[in-house]
Amino acid sequence: MSSLEENRSNLDRFIDPQYTPEASVVARYRNAFTFGPPEEDERFKALLLETSLREGARVFPLFTYRGVHIHILDESSLMHTGTLKSIDGCFTMAQCRLRGYERVVFESGGNTGTALTEYGQRAGLETFLFVPEENLSLLDSSVFAPDKAHLISVAEPGWVKKAAGSFVGLNGIRHIPEVAWRYQASRFRGFFILEHMLTEGGFDWLTQTISAAFGPIGIYRVLKSFLEGTAPVPRFLGFQQEANCPMYKAWTSADKELDTSRPEPSIDDKLLTKVMYDVAPYTYGTYEDLRDVLTATGGDLTTVNHAEFFDLFDQDFDGKGILGLLHEKGFAVREQDGEIVDRTGLIALAGTLKEIRNGRLEKGSRVLCCLTSGAGMADGRAEPEYRVSSLEDLLTDCRGMIYGE
Repeated sequence: MSSLEENRSNLDRFIDPQYTPEASVVARYRNAFTFGPPEEDERFKALLLETSLREGARVFPLFTYRGVHIHILDESSLMHTGTLKSIDGCFTMAQCRLRGYERVVFESGGNTGTALTEYGQRAGLETFLFVPEENLSLLDSSVFAPDKAHLISVAEPGWVKKAAGSFVGLNGIRHIPEVAWRYQASRFRGFFILEHMLTEGGFDWLTQTISAAFGPIGIYRVLKSFLEGTAPVPRFLGFQQEANCPMYKAWTSADKELDTSRPEPSIDDKLLTKVMYDVAPYTYGTYEDLRDVLTATGGDLTTVNHAEFFDLFDQDFDGKGILGLLHEKGFAVREQDGEIVDRTGLIALAGTLKEIRNGRLEKGSRVLCCLTSGAGMADGRAEPEYRVSSLEDLLTDCRGMIYGE
């Protein structure tokens, strides 16, 4: 038996064939992991199935560009909430149920918060989401319609983490998710990529837009453990928007270290994607793990600016625009008033084409580009239950929401 056949055989032992990857990568690959002692492990895996809605993924070939074969990892159109954060939502809320949590608080630019709220309601929890006020247009009002789904907008984006933190411990409210949960959730993506590579062939590069980089860290923990020494592991190329790129700045610094002593940069209207507003993703402590991925795979980080992003839509690909090509593949990018609403996933595609033109991705190579969002639907009419205009008055003004008074 060849090494690849052995890897495939080992992977098959962990796959639950009752679930296709298009239905749920969580349900399909849940047996690939052990979550604590046997009884706890069994209970948690049962909770994953109970909490699951739809966490589907697929790979499709998009086109060949300047001799480079581009394949898309679609983690948007088959996800319940329209982004890969559905995986985080399912995993996190199963963890909360395992621990007996009843009330949880979290902060988000939009996508993660939507998923945690949606799955939290399915799990029967009371949820408190803090989101930048300017991001309300990214949300769907139906997600926050239940009485136990609280939406709190924050006037200043820089206050969001502090505002959510002020709720922690009040009347049993827990702050979620834990960093370890984010890593563990992303490993389901790794197993899907692994199965596809062992069945359909490998990739030279994996590309994705990143903020704190939970995704690639979890993915490569799976790929490394299964492929190291037997098959090539794809190099990782990560993209950040030029207006907010702390990980890129650290990676390209002389010592490749984060300088967390510097004041956090201000965010202005140059952001390409509001859901990735966080100027300090390094507070999650993920940079060293990301650096290890980049070093081990011979990877790199780079940026995409406004001009480079919108150049994607001006190009002609065999008589078609990029949105038309994606639509033909069943990936309809969400637009509102002629504007692309969530650009996060598409930044990776724009960056991938940019780096092909720059010669970094060589002719003949195979690239798997992660579209982590873009196809989801939202009505943009979500109304916050409370607006944070002052951190000092927050707890006093929210007593009714916290204590039911």
